Amino acid sequence: MMKHKWVALLIIIVLAILPGIFTFMSAPKVEANTTSASMTTHSWQVSFTQALKASKITEDNVYVTNSKDQKVTATVALADDNKTIHISDLAPGSYKLHVNKEAFVLGGPKTTSQVLAFTIIEKLEAVKSEKELQQYFETLLANTQREVHEEANTEMAKSEDKASTSNSSTTNNQVEGVEEGDIVVVKDGYIYAVKDQNITVVDAKNPKNLKLATTIKMKESQYISKLAVYDHLLIAISDEYLEKIGTSMTTASLFDISNPKNPKLIREVGQEGYLQDIRITNDTLYLIGNMYPNYWMLREKKAPDLKPKTYDSVEGKEYKSLPLEKISILPNTMDGTYSLMTAVDLKNGAQKTANTKGYLGGSSGLYMSENALYLTTPIYDGNPVPAAGLMMDRIWMPRTTNTQVFKWNVDGTAMNFVGTTEVKGSVLNQYSMDEYDGNFRIVTTEGNTWDEQQISRNHLFILDKNLQQLGAVKDLAPGEKVYSARFMGEKAYVVTFKQVDPLFVIDVANPKKPTVLGELKIPGFSNYLHPLDDTHLIGIGYDTEQRYDAYSKRNFTVTTNMKMSLFDVSDFKHPKEQSTVKIGGKGSYSDVQYNPKALFRNQEYHYFGFPVVLYDAGKGDEIVYKGQGAQIYEITADKGIVLKGNIVHKGTGDQYESWEQRVQRVVYIDDALYTVARNEVKSYQLKDFKPLDTLTIK
Repeated sequence: MMKHKWVALLIIIVLAILPGIFTFMSAPKVEANTTSASMTTHSWQVSFTQALKASKITEDNVYVTNSKDQKVTATVALADDNKTIHISDLAPGSYKLHVNKEAFVLGGPKTTSQVLAFTIIEKLEAVKSEKELQQYFETLLANTQREVHEEANTEMAKSEDKASTSNSSTTNNQVEGVEEGDIVVVKDGYIYAVKDQNITVVDAKNPKNLKLATTIKMKESQYISKLAVYDHLLIAISDEYLEKIGTSMTTASLFDISNPKNPKLIREVGQEGYLQDIRITNDTLYLIGNMYPNYWMLREKKAPDLKPKTYDSVEGKEYKSLPLEKISILPNTMDGTYSLMTAVDLKNGAQKTANTKGYLGGSSGLYMSENALYLTTPIYDGNPVPAAGLMMDRIWMPRTTNTQVFKWNVDGTAMNFVGTTEVKGSVLNQYSMDEYDGNFRIVTTEGNTWDEQQISRNHLFILDKNLQQLGAVKDLAPGEKVYSARFMGEKAYVVTFKQVDPLFVIDVANPKKPTVLGELKIPGFSNYLHPLDDTHLIGIGYDTEQRYDAYSKRNFTVTTNMKMSLFDVSDFKHPKEQSTVKIGGKGSYSDVQYNPKALFRNQEYHYFGFPVVLYDAGKGDEIVYKGQGAQIYEITADKGIVLKGNIVHKGTGDQYESWEQRVQRVVYIDDALYTVARNEVKSYQLKDFKPLDTLTIK
């Protein structure tokens, strides 16, 4: 009997203190997400884990002091999320932000006043010593270790055109005057194509008699990813692992192709790490990549070389560590990855020394105009989770992603850092970015389409030359995500998708007030948009259909055949799908859907085409192989989309596609069209696609 009384008393005590425990647990400690330095835009921002009261953002509760602890005049603004404070209009110097606890929405024992130190710096300084560089990585290691143990109480760390002027194919570049390179290029009647560690050079001057001019053989360890032509130079970009020094290298090999049958290697320039992409503009080659130093060796009390290595055959045969004066730490970054950029002057046979710069702060997205380079990197910013559930949380519940944008002004081999900013959401690809009249435009998706608690939203931001926001269109198509975007001067076109395909037409003529003009909803989606003229654009993607899942009792969407559409946007408020074609059946695909370089264009005939692999629906969920090759369409505003060349082949008994014979690119030279595969090049008459010749490549 006494035992039961003690149990009852214990239950009463637990029930009495439980609300207090719950209150204590539900009022987590205020944490701040920020970095200590901001650059050139004279602004800084900090995000808190607790919301703030807009009515309490006053001079008494939120203010800035200088190094002498004197209050200074600054513009203080609370962002839409009610957790982020923007501080602007400050001169370079050291400051502290003071936020009184009364400014926070939730009280409790863990809500305390915040004092955060930060610095506004006028220009990016180079790393001054090996010790400073090592301290950066030691701090990074310490933060990484602390994150593992304290994840329950902290948020994740935020972390002139020299192309061929003859009548032949050019690379499908996003920006006129900025060459991007591809796996197949054409120059003066010759086709240059990548094949693993080799470059196949095909003499296509006589389409009825194709000849293998030569094969340029790289080292066995070099895998070629890009080709580009400039004047009489062929530029091959390759990735190579160097066992002797235990690292990977991105190398640009420059060949003199004045005599295409006997190319001569004249120079090699390399930077450590992995290629992100290349650009050629204003007679300059830019190599952009990322490099990951072995800084974790510091835990073993070793002293690794934390500087990226470079190579330039003009200077000798040695791999050299990048000098400290060429290394800087980007503001608002702490991820331990270098963004590396090498600029090579291509004029007069590329004889001048290359300029390489390293910036601590990695990147994954890239956009380049003739005068500026923009790099982007995702920033993960989620709510705290218990340490026990950390790994599963990261797998099953991806964090909210924002995008950090970095900008450089470029002039030949000179690359000058401008600044950085952050925008909400993640960016899809380079076509979601654009520069116009000095302003940067970017389209993002915030959130995940499957998250029913916090539905996804899509945004368009316009930033000025210093990356300050001028205007925005927010919360487009809630519950969907961006599948493609294209900027065409004063208009932006955005395709979102979940079950139907809305095409949004956005007026961006006034950068301070971008406006949605019209919207078109159709089945399917476009993963690539290509301008036809000022009032028409081509969309390439997939058709879709709705199906019902008896188990979940919900409809779901599946892709079926490929689809190409011609959109008429002459009436911006009422865009329409003027013409559409279905390509193949279920399972059909083309490289152009994820790589716009695969798009074939011929202005004279109004041709657009791409490689295809065709399948069709079989029994149940099976798909049946129908052939592979290329399809060419005539696309005009008057006639719409008309199939002109169905260059698709299927060998007798073939049940599957052949990787060796799959067409990689379609190009033209004068009046002939060529399909380029790994083991063969075929030629056709351009006007009627009559077969002319086949060259087998072994």
